[in-house]
Amino acid sequence: MTEPARGAESEALPLRLNWRQADREADYVADADGYDGCVGRIYLRGDGPQQGLWFWAMNAHGSEISRNIDSLNGVEKSARAAARMVEGAWFAAIKGSSLDRPLPRRNAYAMARTGE
Repeated sequence: MTEPARGAESEALPLRLNWRQADREADYVADADGYDGCVGRIYLRGDGPQQGLWFWAMNAHGSEISRNIDSLNGVEKSARAAARMVEGAWFAAIKGSSLDRPLPRRNAYAMARTGE
């Protein structure tokens, strides 16, 4: 599975959603366990005043997903930072719903394979 690249050491924490590359380069979408459909998207802006910045949007919707959270979209300097913004918006939007359940604990073998 492809996910946005890690930049600085401050971006070393693993991402919590399932990220995959979309139809074109520098374009990623996130899926979440228990939710049918895409949770969010990030992509590199190629032109205009935001050229070189990563656009992000949490675009999930449904009866259990709040749209009354801080931000649902924006831009960041790195792909990893944009992915973290999508994840933050997603987890804020599902807080207290049936979608809000703890992630399964990963065993030591799986963590060692991914370098965590």
